[in-house]
Amino acid sequence: MAVAEQTLLGLRENIFSQLESADYLVFVDFKREELKSNDGTTSCRGSLFSHQELGIASFLKIPALIFQEAGVKERDGMLGAMQANAIPFSDRNLLTNVVADFIYQKACDKSWTTQTRHQLTLEVASPIWVDASPAPGRLRRFYHIAVNNLHHRKAAMNCSVYLDAILDLNSNKLTHPNTIEFKWAGTGLPGVRIGPSSSRKFDACWFEHILVGMKIVPQLGFNVLTDSTDYIPKIKTPGKYQLTFSVVSQDFPPQSANFMLEVGNTLESISISSAL
Repeated sequence: MAVAEQTLLGLRENIFSQLESADYLVFVDFKREELKSNDGTTSCRGSLFSHQELGIASFLKIPALIFQEAGVKERDGMLGAMQANAIPFSDRNLLTNVVADFIYQKACDKSWTTQTRHQLTLEVASPIWVDASPAPGRLRRFYHIAVNNLHHRKAAMNCSVYLDAILDLNSNKLTHPNTIEFKWAGTGLPGVRIGPSSSRKFDACWFEHILVGMKIVPQLGFNVLTDSTDYIPKIKTPGKYQLTFSVVSQDFPPQSANFMLEVGNTLESISISSAL
């Protein structure tokens, strides 16, 4: 694949993105052209593109199994820089069996697993909403979305949530709010840690009846971390909306998801659900 890609875009989308979302890496260093040293001994060069991918995987902290064909120059390329101990093999016809045996061992000792993923997901939280009183005599209902860490041993660090788009399904009008961090439930920090196989909730929106003059007015709002009202997303009229939220982390690939928001004039008329 690497040899076939001739553009930077192709490398990024077809190779680097696959590495970024990978749970584990199996690196196989095959023999290439022969090398001759000054003392007359010979060895072979290893796989050039694969070494570059191994370096990227090392930077991304992806656990790896490393195999090297007999005759490849030892400690060459990234293997020397990483001080990695390669598993040698000599018969290419038996390589798949050797790799399968080592992966099976990793699965048995539970250092590798197929039950979890190096991925974050977004889904409607349970319970969906929580009532709170921002002031005496007032009731505000908060609707939550959960961000789940699907990895069994790796924490997602410095996670932040953004609202990328609001689609009014009645008018088909699409708006892109200003980029601003949404508030996580229970904390004022813009970035939080989500532990292995756990989740954190954020405030997707809130609904409240507010007294304006002598009239009670229903209001939908968003909890964002800003000191300017220009950065607060706005939905002023009842209707159906599609909200696109995304979560970013320094350790995991970014993830986006769409949610359906129905807005009425009462607490009972508000609902939020995952979009199909």
